[in-house]
Parts: sequence; C-alpha cells; structure tokens
Amino acid sequence: MLLVYTHKITPRVSYTFKHICTRILGVPVQFTSKLEAFIAHEGPKLSYTNKKLGNELHIRSTDLLFDQGVLSMDVSVQDWDGVPCFFQIREATTEIPYDIFAATFYLLSRYEEYLPHVKDELGRFPASESLAGMHGFLQQPVIDIWIHRFAAVLVNSFPAIELKDSTYHTHMMVTVPQAFKYRKLGVLRMLGGYMRDIGKLRLREILKRTQVLVGARKDPYDTFGWLTNVQKNEKCLFQVFFQVGDYGKDGKNIKHSKRSFQSTIKMVGDYCKVGLLVSPQAARDKVSLGLERKRLEEIEHRPLRSIHISNFKLNLPHVYRDALDQEIQQDFTMGYDGIIGFRAGTSQSFLYYDLDYEIQTPLVINPVCMQSDAIINYKNHTIDFVLLKELQDRLKSMGGVFRISFSNASFDDIYSKKLFRHLLANG
Repeated sequence: MLLVYTHKITPRVSYTFKHICTRILGVPVQFTSKLEAFIAHEGPKLSYTNKKLGNELHIRSTDLLFDQGVLSMDVSVQDWDGVPCFFQIREATTEIPYDIFAATFYLLSRYEEYLPHVKDELGRFPASESLAGMHGFLQQPVIDIWIHRFAAVLVNSFPAIELKDSTYHTHMMVTVPQAFKYRKLGVLRMLGGYMRDIGKLRLREILKRTQVLVGARKDPYDTFGWLTNVQKNEKCLFQVFFQVGDYGKDGKNIKHSKRSFQSTIKMVGDYCKVGLLVSPQAARDKVSLGLERKRLEEIEHRPLRSIHISNFKLNLPHVYRDALDQEIQQDFTMGYDGIIGFRAGTSQSFLYYDLDYEIQTPLVINPVCMQSDAIINYKNHTIDFVLLKELQDRLKSMGGVFRISFSNASFDDIYSKKLFRHLLANG
C-alpha cells in the first residue's frame, strides 16, 4: 500500500492517483491530510502538496487537482528527456520535474474538450484543437510514458514495492454501419440504386449489383462469414459493433427487424463480442440510444455492454451521460476519425470523470489508436508497416494496448485483409 499525503483530498486527487497507482501499476493507495499519520507510516509513502515535508518521495502539486469546474488556462508544453510534458515544477526538491498527476488528469478528463473550441464540419472536437495535435505528440501515449517513469522512481525509492506486470496486446474492432451493400435493401432502395447508377453511367456498379441480386456474386459488405472463420482459429477476440438505428440521411442500414440481419448478428455473436454502433441520431438523443440498446439486446438475448459511436462523433459530456443512464459499461470511441494517435494521451483503459459534476463514473473508456484506412494508402497500394511497427514497439515497451478499428466493408479489399492478418500474426 502507498500512503499519499496531500493538503486536501479531492475527487480529482483520488481519481488520478487511483488510476495511475492502482489501475495501471497495481499498487493500492490511501490518502491522508494528517501530517502525524503520514510521518508515523513506515511503508511506502509519497507527498503530493506544494512543499516537501522532509526526506519523503515528493511530487510538488500544481492547482488543477484542487480546483473545481473548468477554467481557461495557459498550458506550456516542455521537453522532459525527449518526451512532451506540461505543468512543469521548477524546484530541485522534487524527484519528478512535472506534476504528472495534474497533466494526466487534464488529458484523461478531456479537460480541453470542455473549453471553447472550433468544431469540425460534423460538430466534433478536432485533433488540430487538442494540445497533442498542436504540439505534435498525438502519436505518443504520453501518460503511459510518464507512468513508466514514475514506476521507476517508485521502485528506486521502495525496492520492496510490487508493481503489476502489464502485458501488451492488440484489440481489433469491426464496425458495421451497413451490413449489406445491395442485398436485402427492399424494392424501393434497390430501384433507387439502379436509377442512380444509370444516371451516372456507372456500368460496372450496375453489373456488380445485378450479379449480387441474382446470386452470382457475394455482397461486398457481407464479410461476416470470412470474419467468423478467422475468429474460430484465433485466440485474439474481435469485437463487432452493429448499427440498428432507423434508416435516414445518417444511417443506410437495412431494417433491424429483418431476419437475415438478425441471423447475421446472432452468427457473429457466437464467435465474437458484439456491441452497439451508436447511430448519429442516438448520439444526439438519449431516447433513441435507449431504443437502439433495446433492439440489439432483443436480437442477441444478452445485455448490452459496449458501444462505439458512429464517425467518432463524441460530444462530451452528454453522450457519456446518456450511456451511463443506459447502464452501458464500456465505450470504444476515444479516438479521432481518420487520424492516428491517442486522443486522451494513453493506450490504457480508464474511467470517465465528469468535470461538471466532479465525480468518477463507472463508464470504462477504451482508447482507439487508429482506423485501418488511416494506415493504408490506396493510391499507392501500400500499407505503412513502418509507422505501424513504431507505434506497436512504443506500446510493447510499456505493456500498452493497441486498438484498431476496421469496418465490415473494408474487408472487401485485399489491403485491409492483409493488415488484419498481419496484426493477428504479429500482434
């Protein structure tokens, strides 16, 4: 057990220390604001306050973990032995020259997304507005690196302390915004598709559509048989997110009540974990989210545990509050659409902290590093395996998690399949 002395025990202090020390490093932590109890403690201990008390392990605190609400602040990013960090401490009496606890909280809580910012065309927080995007460290899991360095300080200060041994692993997700491209769409949508193709003289598309409809060719989006066959021979469990929202400008899937669609979901669920791909409508409206949750649960006959929000349209804090109201346990949306990197500065799962209410919630946030299309260059017919290896090696050195998102439609091309099999073979 690690005893932490701080002049004020706040929800932010408790949340951040428990994430770093307990969730990641496996060290139970207790807090005290009583100096006598801290001095009397004979085991591992650390002070997190504005001045050092004696010869103890000390990290000088800044104000963030003792504040309330969201305040505009000037964050200066500095270089810490080759790694970006902020909330620098200019004192020789501290073992770590930055308040890594405040910096970790700033990134995990998505503090910057609560501040005024310019949204993109879909109303999302863009990577270019983030601290990591502006300072060029989006592809570095900086929190994981800071924790790795903090762990070394802990072991050096307390040689008998036992830390959890984190093991690197790959987590592959598949999103299904539209289960079939041509099949099961209904007569009106089928005729509308033909009319569009004829109007634009897309003869090859007309041929493909006809071949699929007469059974001479497999629907290009129906890659579920291939996916489940791969899963049968792999220990790595895939996670597949189906959209069951209503048809409209935001969603082109077939009706959730169609037997063929329900059979597909059940078949995939026999071999893979199944979650909900939240439609854009449900991301805006909690009533629609509840309806989609109910639909998927009735098809699967299992309670819904996980969600991924379409197009990474993560509107904080509302969408996470709606998920909590629906008793959803895990989210897999913490990433940027089409951009490689760590939106929250970490590859590790963490609990969502609601800044408006100043509470830690039970919702587990699972960061997504990239979508498969972000590393495939279709013009040059190449996959950037060099960048992929750099990211993986970085995470392997710290026991991190590499999460990547594919779509069912992407498996119709050889490059996504090649990337998928490469990840299975090489982790």
